Amino acid sequence: MILRQSHFVPPVPYLLATELGFLEGVEVQPTRTTSSTKQLAGLLDGTIDVAVTAMDNVFEWDRAGADVRLIAQVEATTPLGIYARDEMATMADLAGCRFAVDAPDNGFALLARHLLGGAGIDVDYVVIGGVRERFEALLAKEIDASLLGPPFDKLAEQAGMRCVSEVNELLPQLPGQGLVVRTELLGSKELTGYLRALARGAAAGESLDEQDGVALLERHGYQAAAATAWAARARTLTVDPIGLELLTQIRRGLGMLSGRKPLAELCETGPLLRAS
Repeated sequence: MILRQSHFVPPVPYLLATELGFLEGVEVQPTRTTSSTKQLAGLLDGTIDVAVTAMDNVFEWDRAGADVRLIAQVEATTPLGIYARDEMATMADLAGCRFAVDAPDNGFALLARHLLGGAGIDVDYVVIGGVRERFEALLAKEIDASLLGPPFDKLAEQAGMRCVSEVNELLPQLPGQGLVVRTELLGSKELTGYLRALARGAAAGESLDEQDGVALLERHGYQAAAATAWAARARTLTVDPIGLELLTQIRRGLGMLSGRKPLAELCETGPLLRAS
């Protein structure tokens, strides 16, 4: 069985597992996605087995009918910044702007709504797609601002865009992306083997020289953001309960928990434990 994986950028444990030969005997077909909406569609129609995505997405995906579980965390955190056209210098300057998000009710869009709403800033949310698409829309001046992460945050700075706020400074407990899988794969030897390879990759990163780790990410397209992404890599695949509680509190504050299953029912640690 080939595990079909969807990701925006390949996570560090996956790249380490690939480079160091830990995926031998495990077939993975990686595909870059342009939005979490497309990830949901693939999970629903069975064309995607594994999605590397913002962990908050599992709330909406479950409500949309996808039978999925969050089983691992593949980033310690996701370095994120609110980037805007160069004439916008502060968060207050974003009032009334066209702010691009991936999807309106989940993922990083909730972070934007939480931070901007908490600051009393109203914006016009525009659904564009994944981080690459939002970055390109910002360069083309089709939008005024958006949340960007590696490598597109550094590319935006190089293109003259301004970071008006560092999300991780405001939300230091923000968890990184998670591994979401179709529930029918739980217990399969393919998934167990893949998790074992990812765990070995994450562990190997601890003994790898930082310069070598950054060079690895540069070879895989992280470019100027390689050092930032390396620093934010997962040291363990265990899902951080503090991070999950932060996401839950953000949803609660936005009045978006009604009708959603609690996270305890959407997380499954069994496969990770079996892979250890």
